[in-house]
Amino acid sequence: MKFKYIFLIVLLSGCTNNKFFGYVYDYDTEKPIKDVQVNINGITTQTDSTGYFSAKIKSNKDCIILLQKEEYEVKKVYRRPDSLGMFSKRNLKKHKIYLFKEESEFSK
Repeated sequence: MKFKYIFLIVLLSGCTNNKFFGYVYDYDTEKPIKDVQVNINGITTQTDSTGYFSAKIKSNKDCIILLQKEEYEVKKVYRRPDSLGMFSKRNLKKHKIYLFKEESEFSK
């Protein structure tokens, strides 16, 4: 009986969801960017007026984050879960991702 409970706990902990979040900013102006399309492993969301986005994803899985907005270069970010299989609060430097405008000297 004890084995069944341990198995159930391990099974459920492997299937839990994890909230992945961050902010998207313009590199040149340091201002948040609204309505950026954010795709995290096939889960699509977009940023709000403060540049914030979040999505629930499966724990223990690498993330490919694709960010797209008209007039900005497309950006792809790769993230790995920490040793606990979670995306810690330090998963992005201060939770910020910067996008470059297409005409920026830093793009391409």
